[in-house]
Amino acid sequence: MLLFWAAVVIFIIISLVFLLPPLLKKHTVSTTLARKDLTVGVFKGQFEELENDLKNGVIAQEQYDAAKIDLEKNLLEDVGKAEKLDAEQRRSSSPLAGRISAILVAIAIPVSSVVLYSTWGAGVEGIDPESIPEEVRIAQQKHNEKESIDNMVVQLETKLKDDPSDGESWFMLARTYQFLKRYADAVNAYEKALPLGGSQSADVLSSYADAIAMASNRELTVQAVQALEQAVEIDPTHIKSLWLLGTAGYQNREYPVALKYWERLYAALPADSQEKGQVLANLNDVRGLMGMAPMTTQSSAPSSPASPTEQAEVPVVDARVQGSVALGGAVAAQALPEDTVYVFARAATGPRMPLAIIRKQVKDIPFDFTLDDSLAMNPSMKLSSVTDVIIGARVSKTGNAMPQPGDLEVLSSAVKVVGGSPVNLVINHVLE
Repeated sequence: MLLFWAAVVIFIIISLVFLLPPLLKKHTVSTTLARKDLTVGVFKGQFEELENDLKNGVIAQEQYDAAKIDLEKNLLEDVGKAEKLDAEQRRSSSPLAGRISAILVAIAIPVSSVVLYSTWGAGVEGIDPESIPEEVRIAQQKHNEKESIDNMVVQLETKLKDDPSDGESWFMLARTYQFLKRYADAVNAYEKALPLGGSQSADVLSSYADAIAMASNRELTVQAVQALEQAVEIDPTHIKSLWLLGTAGYQNREYPVALKYWERLYAALPADSQEKGQVLANLNDVRGLMGMAPMTTQSSAPSSPASPTEQAEVPVVDARVQGSVALGGAVAAQALPEDTVYVFARAATGPRMPLAIIRKQVKDIPFDFTLDDSLAMNPSMKLSSVTDVIIGARVSKTGNAMPQPGDLEVLSSAVKVVGGSPVNLVINHVLE
């Protein structure tokens, strides 16, 4: 910041070096006689022409007399104006006037520089970006990112007007529309991309189905399901397509369909995937609705090294967390009575897989809960295997245990699994 102001002072001094000397220099006024002589000389020439015209008989004596009177009158007026201008010139060229002008310039330049920078410049933030408040910096960053995305959309739209056969650009435009939540435009763009090679890509088909669902109030329509079924024919282990097909089956109460696709999804996920526990919770939910016994073990153990928490784990006696769940007033209107509510505990550090989870509905709110080892999804990962947990409550608009945009959620700070205070959760946040 000091460097900035040093540069400002240097530039102001340079400008004053060029401007002040001419103002302080003593001027000699030599324009008075020159201006007066010029005026008189012009009229002398006109008098001579007038006399020659009289001698040569071009004009009569009466015309000569009238013209001469006019010339003399004009001469007096013009000489008077010349003398007035000369007097003003002498005043402006006086040493005192020059000094006054120099003082005014010396004051005006620095003052005007500061005023102009304060009005149109970036202010203190432009000099010292670190002084910008965090929320302002984030807002500016989001604004710049949006402008960049908007420019990219315009470029893609212009390009596709010239070459509508570019399937890759249609896919890129569709994904950008989807990011901007312009879901209807995204669907139209995907439909342009499908006949141009997109129908052979599981990624394009699953994204197309997702856009249809978002444009249809989060409903996986028949058209969306058909696109997803085509995607899993191309790639039988496509994660997103399997997830959405299971979700569609669950939404339509076709639980065997949901079970089939989520079992395939569970098998396709890596052993160390954080989502594997959430899929297992979904599977146990469906199995319960179908009258089947829950899955109590994972199909494969995590291959990643144990976290420090896991390595040092010591079984804890009577590990449990109790509390209550309520809805915040700001988001309560967005929750429907039949929406699913998940209350879960996960380790405060380490894997995010739920250690205990229960399932309710919005119509049960407010309610009290108790999480303990009996609600573990995996016997090797229980509440008693850690000392601190984070408790969360989420209203799932789709019924999935995995978070989705539009879900309502709240997370607690870290709490002890033994001897901790009750946790009062108020769901008040909408997931983006």
